[in-house]
Amino acid sequence: MIVNELVPIMSVSVVLSILAYILTPKLAAKLKKMNIVGVDVHKKSRPRVAEMGGILIFLPLLVLFWCAYIVTGSPITLIVMVSTIFFGVYGLLDDVFQMGKYQKLALSAAIGTLLIIPSNPALFLVPVLLLLTVGIGNTFNLFAGFNGLEMGCSTFITLFFSILCLITGNIVPFYLSLGFFIILFSFLLHNKYPASIFPGNIGTFTVGGFFAGMCLYYNLYHLMIPLLSLHIGDMLLKGFSAGYFSSSEMKRTKINGDGILVPRSDYLSLSRLILKLRPMTEKQLVYFVWTLMTIVGTSTLLVTGVLL
Repeated sequence: MIVNELVPIMSVSVVLSILAYILTPKLAAKLKKMNIVGVDVHKKSRPRVAEMGGILIFLPLLVLFWCAYIVTGSPITLIVMVSTIFFGVYGLLDDVFQMGKYQKLALSAAIGTLLIIPSNPALFLVPVLLLLTVGIGNTFNLFAGFNGLEMGCSTFITLFFSILCLITGNIVPFYLSLGFFIILFSFLLHNKYPASIFPGNIGTFTVGGFFAGMCLYYNLYHLMIPLLSLHIGDMLLKGFSAGYFSSSEMKRTKINGDGILVPRSDYLSLSRLILKLRPMTEKQLVYFVWTLMTIVGTSTLLVTGVLL
């Protein structure tokens, strides 16, 4: 049964991934012509790089949802798709209008409230579910600023989450997560150092919306939260030192003549804490955090396997 469903879904995912990989440079060129670019601030030359490349994460993922629905007949896949659409559009609006932190908070809360309604939770669970939905939806936007960091961590989390779903018997979430991993990996090949395209908020919030919906409608918080250990640590550091959604208003990490990143002292984050302990180049920092993410994911798999 699982093979009959897995093969068509993965086949579609591979095709979507290849198409996304081929189309990403074309999209990058188009975005540059439209002046939809961001400055790569951690390079000496400060090149202008195409933004909003997450469009080629968002659209293939919607096709994947429809494929999974057709193959499995599970209506929950379409409900999770709605969550992904809501957060993806939220990210797109933020890319276009550069919303303030209170606008983001209000929009996030509104989306979270709308998503909770179909799950029909007990009244006392509403605040907890709202916090979790909004938190997960926004979490994947945290590691911005370094080539391949946020999308690399998202890709690793998606892979580990898919394995966790498989070993715990959550088969449809396994299909969706593994298919999404394949799509994210193709984008990461263009976003890794030196990045030729950035995901923009539409990319990071698409990932957040995917996992917010997966956890809410399949009740998989116990699998996701351990994988977000680094993100939660980063969120706490930023929250205590800079306030909610305020880190982007602070000064950027500088780069010295040898390419070593020099963290500013106006607020803390996971990357800045690492750089304070050990000076690194941008590429070294990204690989170091990827290594930490691999350790977190592997540890979660081992603990979950022991508890089964």
